[in-house]
Amino acid sequence: MTDERLDQILKQALAPEISDAEIQIRRKVRNNNMKKKRVFIGRLAACAALALVVTGGFLGSLSSEKGDENNNLFVITAHAAELPEGAGAGEVIGLSMVEAGQGSLSHLSGRFMISGHNIEKINITTDKCELYTTVPVYEGDPDYENAQNGQEDYYVVYEGGAIAYYEYSPIVGQSYEGEYDNQMSFGMSVPKDLWSTSDDLKEGFHETVDQVNGATLTVKVTFADGSTEEHHYKLTTGKIYVPEDANGHLQYDNLTRFLTEDESKVETPYIYGYLMEKID
Repeated sequence: MTDERLDQILKQALAPEISDAEIQIRRKVRNNNMKKKRVFIGRLAACAALALVVTGGFLGSLSSEKGDENNNLFVITAHAAELPEGAGAGEVIGLSMVEAGQGSLSHLSGRFMISGHNIEKINITTDKCELYTTVPVYEGDPDYENAQNGQEDYYVVYEGGAIAYYEYSPIVGQSYEGEYDNQMSFGMSVPKDLWSTSDDLKEGFHETVDQVNGATLTVKVTFADGSTEEHHYKLTTGKIYVPEDANGHLQYDNLTRFLTEDESKVETPYIYGYLMEKID
């Protein structure tokens, strides 16, 4: 794929308001990374400038607390954090969005984490498309050398122009089962044979994301006492509202709803993706 084609995708499909100057910065960073078989992870918003920094939103920790079995609980969160007071079992607190300079169709940017108390194992399945998992890789971790060498499924994350850490993001198919990891996030992947062939880049991007529309995710959690809890979630695609904090910074780790009809008529920050709704 040529630089021009990738620039078009960045500008038209993911961030229509991005400036030409920012495209050139993006191209320079991207080309440097491609030589090392790495990917720059950034944030893209449809009505905002391209941000070249990824925050550590996914990297907060939430210990799996042992103790009173009555505290057994899991929720869907944007990132590992203290649970909201009164959070209900299986509740969707929110999703986070990230974007990759390459491969964003195979690693859609909507991510969620499983957070809670006394969690031992997780099982997630989807009836449409596939799942990918992501864990951060830091210096000193066993697979840090693999990440540095640019092995498959490892991507570099920059902060302030320097390498902050890596991410290991394999596509695991239609199901995942494993031990609970409070730093692991999950996302949807669209197989290449389902990617849109539209010549309109923005339309093609939306059509590809829409492949996960209507998917049902089944999340089953096993707790330390051996008990289990299972809930189902429906995925819906569309223009997701990106809120701003008091300083006017876009909050990509606090995505909970789609644009309203009135918001869609004016310049409102959004990103095209999917949200999850608990259905039982």
